[in-house]
Amino acid sequence: MKKLLLAASVSAIAIAPVPANAALIAIFGDNNINTLYSAGGHTTTLVTDAQLATAGFLDSFDLFVYTRDGSSFGTSLSVAAAANVKSYVTGNIVLFNGDFQDDIGAANTDLLFNNALDYVISGGQGGYIGEYRGAFGAYSANGDGDNPIGLVNGVAGVSGAGQGGSNLDIDITPFGVGNPVTDGVTFPYDPAAVEFGAELSGENPSKVLARFANGNAAIIASEAGQISSAVPEPATWAFMIFGFGAIGGAMRRQRKANVKVSYA
Repeated sequence: MKKLLLAASVSAIAIAPVPANAALIAIFGDNNINTLYSAGGHTTTLVTDAQLATAGFLDSFDLFVYTRDGSSFGTSLSVAAAANVKSYVTGNIVLFNGDFQDDIGAANTDLLFNNALDYVISGGQGGYIGEYRGAFGAYSANGDGDNPIGLVNGVAGVSGAGQGGSNLDIDITPFGVGNPVTDGVTFPYDPAAVEFGAELSGENPSKVLARFANGNAAIIASEAGQISSAVPEPATWAFMIFGFGAIGGAMRRQRKANVKVSYA
């Protein structure tokens, strides 16, 4: 009997091997993403807002996934939780603008999510995957009234059915060609279950791997701190203009001083 049990155990291990890049994943939201990643040999832990609001809680995890429960629209992070997530995210980031988890089970979508996980893991501890609510919340402002995390200095509009072109086909961009996140995924990509999204703006276009047919960003990926557009924010422009004005004023004063010296 012991030999039979041992043989059965060995057989089970052979059927579901632990991947070489097995990760410890904290997930806010319980849906198909958790099912896919746990079945893939990764260790997933469903976490609460209260846990995320505790400083240092995420430090034992390789990455954080922000999504929603089942077919719900999800919930906002508290101010403390959003701040802790922002401090934690120092690795690679992937954002899915839409309810992509609803399409998990389709081979193309499963491949996309597994590619995203491998990419985020490759960036080291502190990675982030945001789907639907997790994508909008990653921006510095959003139309849904959620507490923003601020991983991207841009704006997500109000989310809803068909918003941002989320009911349209998805096309790969030149920046997505050859990218590990989109590797092997067939485009044009028609995830039948993706129907909800939001209009996004402010992200660096070179980090957008795929867009909805109307041009709105659908899949975004990059290292932390590189997703925001290179175009300065309004406050940055104001500071730069003030700086240029101060430099110009100093140069004019210097020229006047030189003229006075020469006349003397």
